[in-house]
Amino acid sequence: MFKIVQISVFLFALCCSFSVIGQSTSKKMDSLMQHAETSNDSVKLRIYNKVSFYYIFNEPERAKALLLKGINQAEKKKIPFSEAELINTYGIYYDVSGQSDSAKYYFEKALSISKKHDYGIITVMIINNLGMFHWNKGNYQDALNYFFQALEMNKNNAKDSGNGIYFNNIGLIYQEMGQYDKSLEYHEKALAVREKYHQKSEIATSLSNIAVVLGAQGKYSKSEETFMKAIKMAKAENEMGKYYDALSGLSTIYIEQNQPLKAIPLLEELREGRNKHNIDRRSNLVAISHLIDAYNTTENLTAALKYVTSGTNFLQEFPDIKNSAVDFFQNASETYFRTGNSKEGLAFIKKAINAKEEIFSSENATAIAALETKFKVAAKEKDLAEARANLVQRELEVEQKNSLIFGTLAVAVFLGILGFLVYKQQKLKNNQLLKEGELKAALAKIETQNQLQEQRLRISRDLHDNIGSQLTFIISSIDNLKFGLNGAATSVTDKLGKISEFTSQTIYELRDTIWAMNKNDISVEDLQARISNFIEKAKVSSDVEFHFDVAENILKETNFTSMQGMNMYRIIQEAVNNSLKYAEASLIKVAIKKREDALVEVLIFDNGKGFDLKNSKSGNGLANIQKRAKDLGGNVKITSEEEKGTTLLLSFK
Repeated sequence: MFKIVQISVFLFALCCSFSVIGQSTSKKMDSLMQHAETSNDSVKLRIYNKVSFYYIFNEPERAKALLLKGINQAEKKKIPFSEAELINTYGIYYDVSGQSDSAKYYFEKALSISKKHDYGIITVMIINNLGMFHWNKGNYQDALNYFFQALEMNKNNAKDSGNGIYFNNIGLIYQEMGQYDKSLEYHEKALAVREKYHQKSEIATSLSNIAVVLGAQGKYSKSEETFMKAIKMAKAENEMGKYYDALSGLSTIYIEQNQPLKAIPLLEELREGRNKHNIDRRSNLVAISHLIDAYNTTENLTAALKYVTSGTNFLQEFPDIKNSAVDFFQNASETYFRTGNSKEGLAFIKKAINAKEEIFSSENATAIAALETKFKVAAKEKDLAEARANLVQRELEVEQKNSLIFGTLAVAVFLGILGFLVYKQQKLKNNQLLKEGELKAALAKIETQNQLQEQRLRISRDLHDNIGSQLTFIISSIDNLKFGLNGAATSVTDKLGKISEFTSQTIYELRDTIWAMNKNDISVEDLQARISNFIEKAKVSSDVEFHFDVAENILKETNFTSMQGMNMYRIIQEAVNNSLKYAEASLIKVAIKKREDALVEVLIFDNGKGFDLKNSKSGNGLANIQKRAKDLGGNVKITSEEEKGTTLLLSFK
């Protein structure tokens, strides 16, 4: 997917009404701090907040120390406005540094203080930051919800001049979700607001975001033209941070179009500019990595090696940059392989693998913690539901006792009427309780199913994004190794080829598993398509004739659970692979039908050389087939006769 990382980095800055303005910024921060020491408490704390925000992106440890100092003083001096503002910025510090749990804690703490004192301006700012938090976590729907809340709240706090930031953020979320038409709609709304109120520096941001979306849609000429407008606007306003972001976006357009010679001068300019003006220097590793890639493409390996050295030194200064480091290590390894230095090439591949594993380990730990929290919340909700049910029961018992007491005091003539009314009332309440119980049970069942589906989708997405991308990365690394080991022994390159082939097969099997996990039920049509696809691939790699038949009665009447469908598919896959490997057959038949007694039968037959069932050893393949048949609650029967072929018959309900 086409995207530019740098454009979203300063979104928090928009919430705090503060932008970086070139090489004099550091001096202005020092001047502000001197002014703070002679100001009253409120002004001093506002200055602390403003200066801290600047340091978050340039000297994070200094930002942390100043924020803690400000929060402590705000608490002691009892200035809740500054306390909420500083705690919110402290949350931004943690979010930018990748410590999302701490960020969420401080955002919510700031929100509690702001709502308590009805600070509308700060509340809407924090709501926006919570949207940013969920965005960074990949919870796009939650992020959209917060941004739309902030947009609605802003109507009560200010003019519509403030709507640009929220339109902008909503557009970025749709952009991340790949909904480019919706993204373009909201970016254009943001641009319209900013042009209406002559917010020239923010116009450059909107133009850059629109250019990103156009690039993602493949409209490269319009994207390039729009980036040029953003660059011109940012430079005219001396908004150097936004100027470098736009340069980065334009260079990405050129790289996407395989025009490295156009991208190189832009990347070198933005890298030197960020260093010179001390503006978002942490983003320079992306530029360095792109420069190495571009110089590798143009075969200028001397320049590529220069930037490998620069990137290595950069990582010593900023060791916590993980995601960008993976691309840097991969591009650096290619440079060394191209120069014939396979030792360094292998060393950088190892660094890339270690960085990738560290990222996934951290993400997995976070996911597990989130899952544990969810289950704890679910348990508490269950206890609360039980407590409410007990309370209803006790209230019902009290009402029954009261009815009995009042009944005994009533005049005898009314006893019959009263009894009848009590009976009718009790029957009505019982019916209501019964219906409520049924409704609660139905809602609980739906909620459980929704939670299971969410878990299934989350796990399958993690399998696809995490494990799938790691396997793809391994294949890429092996190809780099083969390139670097050019001229090595044939046995080594053959072994690497087999590992790559095995990894590719693992990816196919992983996709089959994800396919099954994403479904509650698997229709026979789904299964038929999956098996047909497998058989077509088998035909390509062999001269065997295949017959595949599915009976009409099973097509119309039958659905399988995802577990049943996957087990059937794996049994057929295992049996066909065994026939291809060992049977030397010229014909393989696969048939699925449903008997009158509701048993499903799967038949796999080959006309190969067969084998002696009594004297042959049962391998892992046959053992796997037996286990999967047992999981289906069915039986599998294998008959084989030498020179007459082999038949496997699976039957289950």
